[in-house]
Amino acid sequence: MLEDSQGWYFGGVAGGCGYSRYGAAIESISHLHGSGMFDLLSIIAQAVLVVSIPTLVANGGEWVTHVIANHEFHAIPILTTLARLQGLLAGGLLLHATFDETYYDLQALFVPASRWNLTMSQFLLERANLFAYDPEPLLAVLRAQPTSGRGLLVGLVVVVIPILLVTICLRVWKFWDALRGIVACLGTAMWSAWITIYLVCLFFWGLYLLNYWSLALLAAYIQYQRSRGGHH
Repeated sequence: MLEDSQGWYFGGVAGGCGYSRYGAAIESISHLHGSGMFDLLSIIAQAVLVVSIPTLVANGGEWVTHVIANHEFHAIPILTTLARLQGLLAGGLLLHATFDETYYDLQALFVPASRWNLTMSQFLLERANLFAYDPEPLLAVLRAQPTSGRGLLVGLVVVVIPILLVTICLRVWKFWDALRGIVACLGTAMWSAWITIYLVCLFFWGLYLLNYWSLALLAAYIQYQRSRGGHH
């Protein structure tokens, strides 16, 4: 009888310990699963937001342009083409003046200390923010080396294209409509500069993030193969 009671006691303890461990394991797995799902949903939401921002800004800018400018503004391709070219060149020059070669070095791109190891808020407020870029280095090049290759490009963006846009607007419309056209050209150029910077930075930031997840998947696969090898 004593042996039966002892067996029942120790069996109950062992069962209780086993149940406790099983319950802890289930709770841990559930926690990890919930955390993983939350992280996945967060990443998907951030990706949708980051990719949709250019479309939202483009639609908003198009609406503002239609409100501000004369209805004939988009019927004059030279205006929109020159304004977009001005913005494209300005965005490229700002990137070139702000980032050195370490920002584009693929060997340094994927390390933890990478220049592109950014949170989404850092990406939006720092890298993809047109107003975070200082134009002074470009203006210094224009003053010091106006006949150099970069000096000529800066002169084209800062002097030549604006003069052409203002002249065309004043030739096509009367003063107030011309002024509205000039504002629309300025807005188009700024949007073009912003989208140039945004897409270039998004490309390199996306490369960094994708590489991180690729390494994580590779590490998980290696761990899985090791665990399978340990069972044989």
